[in-house]
Amino acid sequence: MKRITKDQLCTSFSVLNPPVMRVRPEENFIMETNDRFYLYEGDASSPEAMEILKTMTGPVYVEGANPGDTLKIEILDIVAPLDYGWILAAQEYGFLGDRVPAFRKTRVQITPDGVIFNGDSILPLRLMIGAIGLAPGDGTLPGTSKGDFGGSMGNTRIGKGASVYLPVFHEGGLLTIGNCHAAAGDGETTASAVECAVDATMRATIDKRFTVNRPVVETDDEVMTTGEGETMEAATKMAVDAMADLLVRHLDIDDTDAAMLIAGAVDVRAGNIGLVPCTMQASVPRSLLSW
Repeated sequence: MKRITKDQLCTSFSVLNPPVMRVRPEENFIMETNDRFYLYEGDASSPEAMEILKTMTGPVYVEGANPGDTLKIEILDIVAPLDYGWILAAQEYGFLGDRVPAFRKTRVQITPDGVIFNGDSILPLRLMIGAIGLAPGDGTLPGTSKGDFGGSMGNTRIGKGASVYLPVFHEGGLLTIGNCHAAAGDGETTASAVECAVDATMRATIDKRFTVNRPVVETDDEVMTTGEGETMEAATKMAVDAMADLLVRHLDIDDTDAAMLIAGAVDVRAGNIGLVPCTMQASVPRSLLSW
């Protein structure tokens, strides 16, 4: 199986990044991500540490993917190659920055039974990919960016068994991932989760059943649309509008019926609200949609 190693890196989502690997549709491959935080010490960080912090893995060129296509990326498996991760807190970040007197970074142990914090608190193991995207239609964007190309969505459901549908803007799509976590709460409200390296086994397919113009995330239980904005309200509006579009298109209903279905069946959750722009998700039970 082809493997992209943790030193095959880039620092942006961009069509200008040369592909580090080419894969065929439906071909399984592995993407390794690195430990971005081992040198990071907040404002006291070295230039080298700040550069490592920006890194992501990729991009991967998917043969046959062309502008206008929809690329389905399946997360077949995700494991932590290292037995540790990091949690951070800082004065300038997140909703509790006013309660944090100084930067702190804590090393935590990753085990099959959970993430061990301070020697005794066990957090549920929830390996996920925080940033996953294709080359955007225009420009070069940093790894913290999010938009119609995907990016740093902070969706805790993007783990083993999930599929991410993304619109293709350039030949090959140019798939890039990063910002991976061993555990995270919805919202990442203090601007940190359990930051770690992962090895993700993936498969990319050019989906001919339908097209998307914004990210859609699918698990066994639900289908999610995403939105981003300077406020949680603006991000929620975008996510719910995207869900309405999805329901109208796939259930052959009008906007009013979509609004009624959303009222009765759709959950709204925080994706990443610890940093601006925020991301939000609208989630509908998988049973309501049939691709």
